[in-house]
Amino acid sequence: MRNVELLAPAGNFDCLKAAVNNGADAVYLGGKNFSARAFANNFDEEELIRAIRYAHLRDVRIFVTLNTLLSEKEFANAIRMADFYYRNKVDALLIQDLGLYYYLKKKYPDFELHCSTQMHVHNLQGVKNAKKLGFKRVVLARESDLSLIEEACKEDIEIETFVHGAICVSYSGQCLMSSSVKGRSANKGMCAQCCRLRYELYDEEENRVKTDTDYLLSPKDMFLLEDIPALIKAGVSSFKIEGRMKSPAYVGLVTRYYRTAIDAALKGEKFIFNDDDLKKLKVLFNRGFTNDLLHDKNDLFGQKTPNHLGIPVGETLYYRKKLQYIRLNDDLNQFDGIRINDFGCIINKLYLDGKLVSKAQKGDIAAIETDMPLKGIVYKTQDSLLEKQIAETKDKKVPLSVSVTVLPEKSVEVCLKHDDQTYTYVSDVTAQKAIKAPLDEDNIIRQFSKLNETVYELSHIDVHTKDAFLSVKQLNEIRRNAVASFDEYRLESFHKDPIYADYLPVRKADLPDAARMIQKDDLIKLDGREFALNPVINKDSRYTEADKAVVSEFGGLFQPYEEKIAYYTLNCLNSYTYEFLKGLGFDHIVLSSEINDQQIADLIEAYEKRNDEKIRPFVFVQGDRVLMYIKSDPFGKYLAKDKIYHLKENKNIYALRRHNGVYELIEKDCIYHASDSSYSPLFVTLKTDR
Repeated sequence: MRNVELLAPAGNFDCLKAAVNNGADAVYLGGKNFSARAFANNFDEEELIRAIRYAHLRDVRIFVTLNTLLSEKEFANAIRMADFYYRNKVDALLIQDLGLYYYLKKKYPDFELHCSTQMHVHNLQGVKNAKKLGFKRVVLARESDLSLIEEACKEDIEIETFVHGAICVSYSGQCLMSSSVKGRSANKGMCAQCCRLRYELYDEEENRVKTDTDYLLSPKDMFLLEDIPALIKAGVSSFKIEGRMKSPAYVGLVTRYYRTAIDAALKGEKFIFNDDDLKKLKVLFNRGFTNDLLHDKNDLFGQKTPNHLGIPVGETLYYRKKLQYIRLNDDLNQFDGIRINDFGCIINKLYLDGKLVSKAQKGDIAAIETDMPLKGIVYKTQDSLLEKQIAETKDKKVPLSVSVTVLPEKSVEVCLKHDDQTYTYVSDVTAQKAIKAPLDEDNIIRQFSKLNETVYELSHIDVHTKDAFLSVKQLNEIRRNAVASFDEYRLESFHKDPIYADYLPVRKADLPDAARMIQKDDLIKLDGREFALNPVINKDSRYTEADKAVVSEFGGLFQPYEEKIAYYTLNCLNSYTYEFLKGLGFDHIVLSSEINDQQIADLIEAYEKRNDEKIRPFVFVQGDRVLMYIKSDPFGKYLAKDKIYHLKENKNIYALRRHNGVYELIEKDCIYHASDSSYSPLFVTLKTDR
């Protein structure tokens, strides 16, 4: 049976326990810095060591997200953290920054690295490049459809896909909206979720277009529970649940359902998922569910609210003496959370027939205390009994096989085995020769079965004894010491195999041949010369045929152009990324458009000091910058052909265009670096002609 991994999120230790104890094979989490979920609780170093121990003893792997872009000043601390993770036996790192990859691959060739979805691997050539660079796994863009997943799984590299949770409206790693509007970069883990704001749509005559909702960019949540058999057949190695900002109850229940679905599919059985199961998932968190990205459909938008919807449980009736009465069409419990329009609360007091109760049932007219009358549908947004039930899930146990040898005048030996891990513990205690009542096997079995305080449950025991004696106290001490020693042996036995990169820094003559499909593209002008601009969204790996070209995404790294530019969408923010791209044969490198002047100076100084070589980076100075690349179509039913449209959010106005099969939200003709910058002699203005 092929091994298929279920990967669950953990924003804190309670979530980690919920993931482990409900069936996760691996858990991904973040440290206090450089994680793409900077506002999750995350784990400090002490908590991380505890988390690794808890998970590893239960045969669950730990992946750490170090998946933000790094400025020059941040790089040293990121390396210190990576070293800490390596020394404490983290199983893999998820990374985005190409410079971090470049550094880690040389220093820790046996540290398993995964391409984070922030790295924007969204085509087959990107998957092939990840293999060439020595990554163990690629987390494909959420936008990947089943046909791309099937092709990616044919490559000799693990493929991880998201199956449940929040969806980014823009391709990850290429969204600059939060950075532009709020000064909080999504590439730094500080996304302000601008996609969840209200937007107005206007045509070129500045007339507002009527839309079904103001939340035009707010997508539903991913839900692929019923697509698990197809994804297993495609060859997916790991199924990823989104949710490092979610509650332990959410993590536990979602993990439990996907564990059941995966196990059923692997056995060739049908997974039964009924309306009650769906209701439980929805009450914990949902914005509406969809599998449209996987099937290349478009029912992704249209929600009336960007928030947790919950489930409808009733409607308001009348208001008397500070009590709001509700007719229930589903059960409601004390300490449940509810929402009525913009009003929300936890029900501390629940009334039925004038009496305080802990539960009201479908058909009842219940009452809650409010300061004002309310009118509308009542939604349950938190289920106290369900959360309690999930919280009471017992800690996961692993099977333990034991062989105990107790012979007179010899040290007691205990052989412990779990899966392929075997350890022999030799006690300092020597058994005595029995004078009257020798130790019997049942007594030894009884004492060695007392494993409640450990991670183990006894699956098998052999006892070898004859004419020997030990006290019960000695037997218990031997058991405790043997199990504790086995724990340490198992924790130390986690090992890593080197994964070498299949590439070397290239000279022009060494560039490999690559299949290129002709595609008409935009042009970039640089120093009066024209370069063909490959698209940032390039699902079919179609690279322009030209002598001089701009590479815009991960899949194009090895394209054999005579002269090539690394575009700002490759997110070069530090000297190590610059050095890596230069080693791949790039003649010109455009730094990230999120870089500031001080960071540019730091990058140049660090590179030149390390390499004793002057460099001339490029910087995007002025022009139209794409803030979002949207695969799905939130606007199609509202837009007429051959018209220009704009989105407005407060005072912010963005141009909209359909280009290369995606919608682009454009920041028009903006200035990113002052022309009188003290660093201006080092840079060339790079401006796209749209």
